[in-house]
Amino acid sequence: MSEHLIKTAEVPESVGATGQGVRIGVVLAVVLALSVGIVLLAAKAVRDKKAEVLEHQQKRFELLTQGRTEVIASWLENLSHQGDRLIKSDLFRLYATEVDTYAGDLSNLFGTLHSDRAVEGDDATLAEQLPMMENMLREFSTYSGFLNARILSRKGEAYIATDGYLPPMNQEQTALAAAAIEANGPQYSSVRKTAQGVEMDVFVPIYPPEAVGRTDGKSDRPAVGVLMMTRQVSGKITELLSNSPLAAAGEKTRLMQKSGAVFREIAPWTAVGFTDVAFPVEIDETGHIPFGVRPSIANVDAKVYSMGVRIPGPAWWLVQEISYDAAMKPIAEYERTVYIVAGLGILTALLIAGLAWWILTGVQSQRVAKQFRALATQIEEQKLFIDSINANIEEFIVLKDVNGKFTYVNDAFASAAGRPREELIGMDTAAVFGFDTAKRLESIDEVVVSEKRKMTVNEPIFIRSRRHLFQVSKSPYLCADETCQGIVEVYRDMTEFVAAQEKNKRLVRNAMEALGSTIEAADPYLGGHTKLMAGLSVEVAKTMHLSEMDIAEIETSANLSQIGKMFVPNEILTKPGKLTPEEKGVMEKHVEYAYRILKDIDIDEGVLTAIYQMNERLDGSGYPKKLKDGEIIMLARILAVLNVFCAMIRPRSYRGAQDPEQALNILSGDTGKFDPAVVAALADVIHTPIGEKLLGDRE
Repeated sequence: MSEHLIKTAEVPESVGATGQGVRIGVVLAVVLALSVGIVLLAAKAVRDKKAEVLEHQQKRFELLTQGRTEVIASWLENLSHQGDRLIKSDLFRLYATEVDTYAGDLSNLFGTLHSDRAVEGDDATLAEQLPMMENMLREFSTYSGFLNARILSRKGEAYIATDGYLPPMNQEQTALAAAAIEANGPQYSSVRKTAQGVEMDVFVPIYPPEAVGRTDGKSDRPAVGVLMMTRQVSGKITELLSNSPLAAAGEKTRLMQKSGAVFREIAPWTAVGFTDVAFPVEIDETGHIPFGVRPSIANVDAKVYSMGVRIPGPAWWLVQEISYDAAMKPIAEYERTVYIVAGLGILTALLIAGLAWWILTGVQSQRVAKQFRALATQIEEQKLFIDSINANIEEFIVLKDVNGKFTYVNDAFASAAGRPREELIGMDTAAVFGFDTAKRLESIDEVVVSEKRKMTVNEPIFIRSRRHLFQVSKSPYLCADETCQGIVEVYRDMTEFVAAQEKNKRLVRNAMEALGSTIEAADPYLGGHTKLMAGLSVEVAKTMHLSEMDIAEIETSANLSQIGKMFVPNEILTKPGKLTPEEKGVMEKHVEYAYRILKDIDIDEGVLTAIYQMNERLDGSGYPKKLKDGEIIMLARILAVLNVFCAMIRPRSYRGAQDPEQALNILSGDTGKFDPAVVAALADVIHTPIGEKLLGDRE
């Protein structure tokens, strides 16, 4: 790399043996100091590299575990919500409430159906309704994919079961049923192995019919019973633990649960379904397993770097592992390279010492002195060059002269380009990356050379017909007199990191759509409203030629537009008929509820403002701030038109659905409230194939 930079030099002739001895001693001391310094710097570089690699690995683990933990938590929450169709039935809740008020022995009460003992009054009614309730429970269990289900009283007594009999519950099941009532929310059992596979129980509280929902999704009245559902989860857990596309070689994702004082790995694919963890598990104060080196939870003899995240609900931990050798591989390769370079540096220092010895003995002293001074200058220039490289080193390293020709490439760059290093020397960027890419990169070279400053850009580059996204750092290579001799380039491959970011964005978008569906579940007449509103809003924004960012924000705003209605009482949401002024005031508070929920979330300001203003009208008759024409942003104007349009073309408890053309005519005639440009764009959209498909899907 630097052969063309090194020249021989001369030093002045010594004027005495004593002076020569002193000078030789000084040279040897300097060589020794340089050697020690090189070794210390090499050791520090290795330590820094190890810290960097482990930090990067920890961040990867945090990203992977965060995504998978959210998926598992969402799956568990979905399991608990599958019982809503049953336990939110007024008939079922009323029956559970009546059983809860029964003061006698439940086994005696329901045993009368199979005996000759006569029962009168409400007791007879409860007993007579039992077969119907069993059929409802059995139908729900079959439809929802549960192995079995049962209904428990507040005391933990089972009085309805899908299989027609009431097998005894174990101590854990009894405790979790009580915990569901005490915590006023769902509980999850430990996973267990049965003949059918790996199973778990979900316990959901049943509330009386008159219970009113709270902002946290729970009830203001104590539960009167518990729905216990048993699910076979072998396939789902295996799916959730399958290798991610982001996983590196040697990485594994494992699921661990705590049963009593014992930690066990959940392994549905094995014969026994579990593997005991044979070493003490370290749980920090946050409930998680910190990143560090320890035995694998599956094999105590396997040394790994691992991290565990506590999953909300059951006593589960998602554990991400990578084998110690795989984690240390880049460090070992870097350490070998660093110490080879350090050895070459020490060898260079020894060669310089030998040269100094020869010079100080007086052989051709004047000529050698002159050449030695030149060598010292070149060595200083090489030091500046090496420092410049070390300041930017990441992946591929290239040195070009001022004409754009390669004078040095490292092995990583040559391997990626698929050519020997010797062949690349003398070539230019266009020969490796193509004319268009070279033209973009060379425009930056001109600035680096002329202004003598470092520049960093992100650039898509095709290597061997595969697209990569590189972060390219360019630095001027300066001599001692500050003249620019070339450019040092460092290429860092960001492809996987960007792909991980894009995947995380998709997860967030899917979560928002799922949240929109959850919101609509609060109002039976709101089903599909958010999806239709989001689809039409995007098409209207495109028709109005809004920017890509505005289109993304309008879609997010539409998906979250109904979030505040979760906190509006259900009797007001579904009331058949006109609301009273007091009820209307309660309904309009959904805007404030939405603002409180979203303001502390990392969400674009445009989305928050659009949701807050979507109920304002151009003439100032809207709410909550009575804003007028120029005070309402365009995204909110679009949401205002689409929200009213989608509401009119869908049925309500107090009226039927209107034809889209009728709804559009109403909006067109009310220009004082709605933006005519938005209404006109909507009229265009509903007559397009996409608009017709969106309106057809609402049926």
